[in-house]
Amino acid sequence: MSASHAKDSTFLGGRIPQEIETMSKNLKDVGQDTFRKILKAVVSALEGKDCRDVMRSIAETSTVTEERLSHIVAGMYRLLTEAILIPVSSLKQEAFKDDLRELRIPEDFIADFASAVFGNRRTALEAVASKRDPHLPSMEDFRWRVDVTISTSSLARALQPSILMQMKLSDGTSQRFEVPVSKFQELRYNVALILKEMNDLEKRSILNIQD
Repeated sequence: MSASHAKDSTFLGGRIPQEIETMSKNLKDVGQDTFRKILKAVVSALEGKDCRDVMRSIAETSTVTEERLSHIVAGMYRLLTEAILIPVSSLKQEAFKDDLRELRIPEDFIADFASAVFGNRRTALEAVASKRDPHLPSMEDFRWRVDVTISTSSLARALQPSILMQMKLSDGTSQRFEVPVSKFQELRYNVALILKEMNDLEKRSILNIQD
């Protein structure tokens, strides 16, 4: 099994972004002082600050080549962005550190990454990330019941069961709709088919990478 798929339950999911794999390789032999300067600049960039002068200074004073530096910055930015988007209730600090070890991040840098993700600047990072990342409201509550129409102007629909569903969304709104049982069965089948196709596609992708 390849290094990028040694563990399927990291906070990044089953497939590791290329930027993060490349960053891990380029972090070897980087001094901790240089690493911390780069990390600080990336965190500031995530907060929306202009860090071009800082990065230029790092490039001029560091022994790390500009090419390696660009790979490190891109990987850090992707890693921190992905981690910040996961609620703290779902991503624990120790699990995050274990995931970094699976990604072959040098041990000396793991605590600094964890400090950036779980430290006192997290709230500011979350606020910026939520504004930058467009998303739809999530579902907080779902209720349903089967109903049978007793009286209707259409004889074809008389005594035909239907499913009444109500969703409460994270933006405070509620959506209520009615679905005939036949349409619900069609929806259930199509969702199961899509999930199967996604699973098959992911397996083929993993096999191709391993080969």
